[in-house]
Amino acid sequence: MRWLFGPVPSRRFGRSLGIDLFTRKTCTFDCVYCEVGRTPRTTDCVDIFAPVDEVLDELRNYLADHHDDLPDFITFAGSGEPTLHREIDLIIHGIKEMTTVPVVLLTNGSLLHRESVLKRVLEADYLVPSLDAGCPETYGRINRPTANIPYEKLVEGLISAQRACRGHYILEVLLVDGINTSDEELEKLKECINRINPDSVQINTVFRPPAENNVHASSEETIQRFAELVGEKAVPVAYYTLRGARRQIQGELLESVILKTVGIRPCTIQEMTDSIGVDQAAMETAVQNLMKSGQVRELNFDGVGHVAISAEQI
Repeated sequence: MRWLFGPVPSRRFGRSLGIDLFTRKTCTFDCVYCEVGRTPRTTDCVDIFAPVDEVLDELRNYLADHHDDLPDFITFAGSGEPTLHREIDLIIHGIKEMTTVPVVLLTNGSLLHRESVLKRVLEADYLVPSLDAGCPETYGRINRPTANIPYEKLVEGLISAQRACRGHYILEVLLVDGINTSDEELEKLKECINRINPDSVQINTVFRPPAENNVHASSEETIQRFAELVGEKAVPVAYYTLRGARRQIQGELLESVILKTVGIRPCTIQEMTDSIGVDQAAMETAVQNLMKSGQVRELNFDGVGHVAISAEQI
């Protein structure tokens, strides 16, 4: 698959089939915590990156082959900012015509202040933008945006999106230890959340190897403290676990699925086992084979091993 990946385990959306509209990292931000790595050059220029017909044909074939094993959600994610795609509205509409699986749009929210961009994404069932800072200084430090998107434009876009949203509007806040976790920073975030007024607030932290080595997860105590500050709309994000029976996939087929998955982002063996729905022993064997052949490597983040694509494969 070129434009699809997974299904992958999502802490927020269960077993999620991903759509990645980019062949390389393309984003308006260069977030310090990004699991995809550094952004070579930030941009706010919209374009057609993935051909609409190719994306929809690939999804149509996937759904036909997996009609008895559908994902929980179809999620725009991966190696770039989805709203940079000029025809994302056509892709969303095409998905809605072929399946009832809910469509999730994960976005950093940076382009939602543009009316043309906002109109393109309103057919998604779940509009999920992010806000990681309560002030311009922290915004610059954690998100490292393109210069054309000042902080107040970001917030204005999040407010406009909430008012226009036809489905579920969920705001994600990702806490990075020592950057946006002080009492002052959390209070500023809470004030912005009140202005935006989302349906709920998913409180996340760094679970996978980030773009910068000095970035670390927030403590559970801080996450809980912020959840109490936000109030009843707060939803601390927990680990996803598989529901249902395991699938019988092994050998080269399983290895190809692993390569596609970790080519998007590093994952633990447990995450892939739960996501793909296979026996853990089969997963461990497949990963070991890929390591021996040099196609994947192990990354350690906060004491947890993650499987990542080898540099030679990029």
